[in-house]
Amino acid sequence: MVGSLHPTPVATLPFLAPHSAAVAFCEGILRHGTAWDALRHDLQNVGMTIEEVRERMRSVLSLTDVTQFPIPKSPSAAIFVAATDDGYIPRHSILELQRAWPGSEVRWVTGGHVSSFILHNDAFRRAIRDSLDRLS
Repeated sequence: MVGSLHPTPVATLPFLAPHSAAVAFCEGILRHGTAWDALRHDLQNVGMTIEEVRERMRSVLSLTDVTQFPIPKSPSAAIFVAATDDGYIPRHSILELQRAWPGSEVRWVTGGHVSSFILHNDAFRRAIRDSLDRLS
């Protein structure tokens, strides 16, 4: 969000990040760890199905959808690093970010959400360097 809303060009590096928190909690592996029954109870509407509760959550979290924010001042300085086998962040979410920010770049590293940080930290550092260079 900062990359979208900052008044001047900034290096923007979403690492293993979805375009919206709704993706992580409603589509990724976190959907299996979310206490949907407790949320249904908190809504005081036990007549709702789990899918209706999930859609309510998706609606609330849609406020975090970065694709609805302005394009950054320097989208070419936005480099998304994503993991090929990320259970938390589906591939389509990264591609939606790239489509929303024309001129941005996606770099894929092999592995999952956690293993990619451990095994490919050089790729993350290189993305930081390259993004900062693009501001020069």
